[in-house]
Amino acid sequence: MIFECLTDISDQLNQHFKMRFGLTEDKLIISNLVNADGASAVEEETVVMSLVNIQEETHNKRMVAGEVSPVTLNVILLFSTTFTGKQTGEGLKFIAEIISFFQRENVHEVEGNTLRFDLLSLDLSKQQELWSSLGAKYAPSVLYKVGLIAIEDDMPTSEINFATDFPE
Repeated sequence: MIFECLTDISDQLNQHFKMRFGLTEDKLIISNLVNADGASAVEEETVVMSLVNIQEETHNKRMVAGEVSPVTLNVILLFSTTFTGKQTGEGLKFIAEIISFFQRENVHEVEGNTLRFDLLSLDLSKQQELWSSLGAKYAPSVLYKVGLIAIEDDMPTSEINFATDFPE
């Protein structure tokens, strides 16, 4: 479900960028900024949406006897640009458009889930910690908390008798 939500948001933002800037190709990609080996994961000048954290939402947790309740998640998304040098201003246009997009439409429906986008502001020390943990150099960016992605186990459950199913 996380992938489907991120893909849907990516598609919506790419459509918005195409209409707003008259583009013919997608400008936003879903990617890490850095590969496991420390090399840059993105070579072209683009907008990168990275999943930087997954948190369980505990405020909406309901327990029903005999049922497995869905896990409700918040995800933290980092939108950053890889434009460098004299093109840095171009990247700032995309960051401003992302903020504008989610300011106008901060609630999105994706596959029956209502997603709420809230801008997160980090102080400089927390921002430094984030970029350090990502293994990347700072780039113009904006951070959003996306609330309430429900993940439900749709696998049938069966009763296990530990005495007979797993004899010693």
